[in-house]
Amino acid sequence: MNSSSFGHGQSMSEVLAIKLNECTTKGYVIAPAGYGKTHLIALAVRASVGRQLILTHTFAGVNSIKTKMAALGVPASKYQVDTIASWSLRLCLAYPKTSTWKTENPTSKQWNKLYECCAGLLIKRFIRRVVAASYVGVYVDEYQDCSDLQHLLVCALAEFLPSRILGDPMQAIFNFGEGKPVDWDESVYPLFDCLGKLEIPWRWENAGEPKLGAWLKEARKKIELGQKIDLSVNRPPCVVRVYTEPVYLASNKYSSLCNLLGHDDSVIALHDGAQKSKNKTHQLARTMAGRFSSIEEVEGKDLHLFFKKFGAAKTVQASFLLALDFAKKCFTGVNKTLTAATKRGDVAKQTKRTKYPGVLHSVNAYLEQPTSFHLKSFFLELKSNPETSAYRRDLLYRFLNVLKIHIDGEGVDLTEAANLYQREMRHNGRPISHRKLIRTTLLVKGLEYDHAVILDADTLDAKDLYVAMTRGSKSLTIIGAGRYLPGK
Repeated sequence: MNSSSFGHGQSMSEVLAIKLNECTTKGYVIAPAGYGKTHLIALAVRASVGRQLILTHTFAGVNSIKTKMAALGVPASKYQVDTIASWSLRLCLAYPKTSTWKTENPTSKQWNKLYECCAGLLIKRFIRRVVAASYVGVYVDEYQDCSDLQHLLVCALAEFLPSRILGDPMQAIFNFGEGKPVDWDESVYPLFDCLGKLEIPWRWENAGEPKLGAWLKEARKKIELGQKIDLSVNRPPCVVRVYTEPVYLASNKYSSLCNLLGHDDSVIALHDGAQKSKNKTHQLARTMAGRFSSIEEVEGKDLHLFFKKFGAAKTVQASFLLALDFAKKCFTGVNKTLTAATKRGDVAKQTKRTKYPGVLHSVNAYLEQPTSFHLKSFFLELKSNPETSAYRRDLLYRFLNVLKIHIDGEGVDLTEAANLYQREMRHNGRPISHRKLIRTTLLVKGLEYDHAVILDADTLDAKDLYVAMTRGSKSLTIIGAGRYLPGK
């Protein structure tokens, strides 16, 4: 959103931005999805006379904020953007004796302890002097995604620096495992001043679909009040309801997605964030023969599990058969490209009946010399084969990138190469640019597409539903049996 797109609402945003900049204590802004939160942060920082610390949760969020800053001409000297995790880790490692923290690459179970150590560090007077010498204030983006321990860390910062938090309690869908999400009623509203609430749904105004924005705004009000949305009335044309009995759900999902294939617009099809829904996304992508691609969770568990098993294989044949099983998780039609001997993991001879000699030779090369180069060649043969379609492109591209790192000599073994790639991906983002995707709600928060499809709307709770409904800027398709949402 550029500044000219604000029209008559521009002054409202600038007034709120100045209010944020002039806040000397701690305050919050409620920022619904698509209402211009990143733009507001950039305007506020532009008004600052000193350097602001801007904290968010993902490197994708960091890049989004930096892009908006550059678009609005905010000097780089006025801000530092970082994830809460990275900033906390760097501060603790800079003072290992005081923080009692020495681990450079924390595992998932160690992060909670790190946040405790960092909050404890920020109580120290000399640390406060160091931090206050670097920044004149703090902004924390996507505050609904903070855990209670991250919230304590922010509160420690707020004791000595002006701190403004921006978020949307309606999008608080993360599960923190051992930690708990921050409770706004208990921990935010009583302790932070309300600085304002964003009111204009710019995402849909800018996409030329103000009626969709207005409908979603009204839907949000109902969800907040614990009321149901009646899908049978008052829907604008861009909100499509696909009513289906449960028995026809699968075929209606398929046909609805097929209807969105005839253009280059981006489409996101969504299941809820439950663990079982991850497999549903992969199964549906397979059914669609790769015309829609499913997306992996950030941790890439299937990839790392494969490399662990692969590294433990006792024979070359066993390692190839593991790779073959993995290939079937990435592509449809793999068996059609292989000879009977190849399927067994045996070196095979080319005959007149060999349909795909390239695949045969790549497998033979690996079985005779089991290197990452030959393994990569086999997967590239599958990728270019007319019988196969990649339906888990994200998984495939990550796998190929790990092999490249290993081939280039950057990892002692494939497990180390996978860890190197994982760290790189957290900074640079996902290597996938496919325009038709299937994901869970947990993986799309903060992202925007042209069209959104809710695949089984009756199963989503209120917050998952709101996140799913607000992803598409041009249209929303809701597939389900119920007249009223949320169904849970």
